Amino acid sequence: MLKLDTSTISGKVVAFAAGIIHGLAGPGGILDVIPAMHMHDWKLACLYLGCFCFASTSAMGVFAALYGNISKALSTAGNAELYMECFSSSISLIKSLAN
Repeated sequence: MLKLDTSTISGKVVAFAAGIIHGLAGPGGILDVIPAMHMHDWKLACLYLGCFCFASTSAMGVFAALYGNISKALSTAGNAELYMECFSSSISLIKSLAN
């Protein structure tokens, strides 16, 4: 019988839910709906929304995978973890101040 590690699964579910909420709260939700509203064919609008969702999710997944691999490779160095945390938080602050 397969035994699942519930702490890992619950962490993944929470991370996935946070990503969904973050995605809905961002400006992408507005930017993808406006062009779809101006399309007078509901099939084209649904196709557009589906492609937008797929493309944005894929781009976020590729970025997360690359960032994770790079940070894992750098974590073997001495203070790399501290530098990665400082770098990530600095990028986040700069982005929030730019908006």
